[in-house]
Amino acid sequence: MLYLAGTDLLTQFRNRRSKPFCDIMLKNYLKIAIRSLFRHKTYSLINVLGLAAGICVSTLILMFVVHEHSYDRFHARHRDIHRVLGKVKMGDNEFQMNSFAASFAPAIVEGVPLVADYVRILPSYRNVAIADPARKEEAILEKNVMFADPSFFKIFSFPLEKGNAPAALQKPFTMVVSERAALKYFGSTDVIGKALLYEGKHLIQITGVAQDPPSNSSLDFDFVISSTTYPALTASNRQNWENGGGIFNVYLLLNSAGSKALAEKGINRVSHLKEGQPDLKPKYTLESLDDMHLGGAFTDSGNNKLIPIFGVAAIAILLLALFNYMSLTTARATQRAREVGVRKVVGATRAGLGSQFYMESALVCALAFGLGLLMVFYLSQPFYALLGLRIDTSFVISPFFLSFLAGLLAITALVAGSYPAFVLSGFAPLEVIKGRFTGNIGGVGVRRVFTVFQFAVSMALIVGSLIVREQLSFMQRKELGLNKEQLLSIPLGPSMADNYIPFRDAVRQQAGVSNATFANAGLFKGYNMFVAPNKITKKEVGIVQLIVDDQFINTLGIKWKTPAVSTRFNTSLVNEQAIKQLGLKKDPVGQQLIEGITVEGVFEDFDFTSVQNGAKAMTLSVAADTTNMLRTPGSVRGVMYVRMNAQSDIAANVKAIGGLFKKYDLETPFEYYFLDDAFNETFKNEMRLSGMFSVFTVLAIFIACMGLFGLITFTTETRTKEISVRKVLGASAAGIVGMLSREFVVLVLISGVIAIPAAWYFMSHWLEDFAYRISMPLWVHFLTIAMMLLITLLTVGFKAVHAAMVNPAASLKND
Repeated sequence: MLYLAGTDLLTQFRNRRSKPFCDIMLKNYLKIAIRSLFRHKTYSLINVLGLAAGICVSTLILMFVVHEHSYDRFHARHRDIHRVLGKVKMGDNEFQMNSFAASFAPAIVEGVPLVADYVRILPSYRNVAIADPARKEEAILEKNVMFADPSFFKIFSFPLEKGNAPAALQKPFTMVVSERAALKYFGSTDVIGKALLYEGKHLIQITGVAQDPPSNSSLDFDFVISSTTYPALTASNRQNWENGGGIFNVYLLLNSAGSKALAEKGINRVSHLKEGQPDLKPKYTLESLDDMHLGGAFTDSGNNKLIPIFGVAAIAILLLALFNYMSLTTARATQRAREVGVRKVVGATRAGLGSQFYMESALVCALAFGLGLLMVFYLSQPFYALLGLRIDTSFVISPFFLSFLAGLLAITALVAGSYPAFVLSGFAPLEVIKGRFTGNIGGVGVRRVFTVFQFAVSMALIVGSLIVREQLSFMQRKELGLNKEQLLSIPLGPSMADNYIPFRDAVRQQAGVSNATFANAGLFKGYNMFVAPNKITKKEVGIVQLIVDDQFINTLGIKWKTPAVSTRFNTSLVNEQAIKQLGLKKDPVGQQLIEGITVEGVFEDFDFTSVQNGAKAMTLSVAADTTNMLRTPGSVRGVMYVRMNAQSDIAANVKAIGGLFKKYDLETPFEYYFLDDAFNETFKNEMRLSGMFSVFTVLAIFIACMGLFGLITFTTETRTKEISVRKVLGASAAGIVGMLSREFVVLVLISGVIAIPAAWYFMSHWLEDFAYRISMPLWVHFLTIAMMLLITLLTVGFKAVHAAMVNPAASLKND
């Protein structure tokens, strides 16, 4: 057959004048590649499945990575758009702000010629009640609500499906809604001229319908209300607008991206007196829109930590699959040696043979890529549900991402075919024909390197997965210094201000409720700070402040260090961290914290932001009348905490409290969350990382096992007669299995020597980000090695036992 294939090539070469020679050769290569694929079904299946699995997961991960890096780049002038940030230094503390007075942006445009335009945006920091006026009792709490200037749709590329973009936000009490919002409230996008009810009081007319913001937009909105509506809503809003309250995020459109540094100088020159706080002298900087999402200030940049990890994991998994393919292909070199020798004798060149083997690799890669993309289609939603992400179909089918996939396919085929083409095309025909060829020419050493790499990556991922899980479990079990269980949190707005006291008293009287208390901010949701001088060094120290009622300590289960004698207003309770950082006396009761505020008691430290950061210096200001907090302008007005008995019916209690809420607040839908859920939300990135490590680990082990199965299958095939001779000479089945498994066990141990120190190093650095962390557990490394040995022995042993049980007569009867 090989001779006929060679003569067929010569015949086609002689007749190349009748057909383009390159076309003939390509067709021949393709025919031979397809025949080879079907002739060796087991190896082909292993190669295709292994590559498909690697391509599938690598594509999913890289889709996430590329999507994160593509944020906000769909705007036509994304390079020229910048957000204004301000930094204020107080002592050794530097505070950053992103909210400015209504007059700030116009003054910048007037005084800095490099700034072409501006847009002020006031995002809603709490859920807002929106309703169809015809069904006002069915109000829905919406989070994607913002106020913005008319220039919003000029500076940002959010196309309007209906309406006139320049005029859409010109007048007070007008707004643009997204297509999804229009369909949600009216079942149609023909909503121009219709109105929605804002916070149960204000009718706002719809003047435009915008396309839904893409998933890679930092600005996500469903309702964009004209900025002039804001001061018209309440007297406190008007006061904020007129008296220089810092409320608006400011985005500037520069004449060119290169003018950023000069624009910053201009802003700092003209703006200090515009903020009404000349003594603070903030330093203003511009943050590029392109940089906002990943690591930007005031942005949830948790994904920024995951992207490098995921990028490395995607490359490692793809390399696992490629090495697996190259290892199996070169392992079968002995079976292709005679074919290569004959073809070289009849005139085939090394370049031609290399092209042939590249064609085979390209065919396998194309099949694997097709299967991998089919797997991506079915697995993408569960995968991104695990990450808590949303990626639009429009991004997946965009020319940018399709070009990326085409590049990935080309690189995969190029890498996969490189080593096999180099090895297989290099066989010396004379050596092969004389029978002097040995399997070592196929690259035994390189195959061992590939196998060690696969084992090492798998073991490093197992170690990482176990340590992340241990740290996550440690954080979930850690004592916070308060009791977060059965603690219901109810955000309160200004519409509850007049009825808060009767509502609180009614809740306290509910069966199954032990107490209810108030704070002006949600624990694990954010906090307010002020600065106070250290009594010894006189340096300014940042102190977290909560305004609470007299039941806060008892309701949350916080422990006293020095119980307060009274809860008079203008007194403060401090924690142990505050005593240390402010240089207070060991027993500071009666000592003045700052002018007008005296320390009344000391409570033990408790974590209220996240266990990653640890406890902060904190004061609790006990207010006689907390309803004033609900009337105070701001994004967070107040939270009621309701302590429920452990034996009570939680669902029934929540329903009853919801009924009371609707009785005392007719405007706002009932909203609640449990404090332990808010606590778990603080380490959502660690939970994502844990889930992803598990996925990576399972896949890496799967690919490694497929490679092992292919290699041991090939080994047993090539050593069939050796095994038979050994059995005839008295070798036991166990001895045969041990002989075949020994090499792979050694490779696992070598991999462990490489993987364990590397995993130790990287995971130790990862743990340093946590204020509270586990000690690096030694058992994790021993367990990992034991697991890999067991997996290896099971994979290799399955085929080795089968080979050892074959009747030697069947193998030797022809010799």
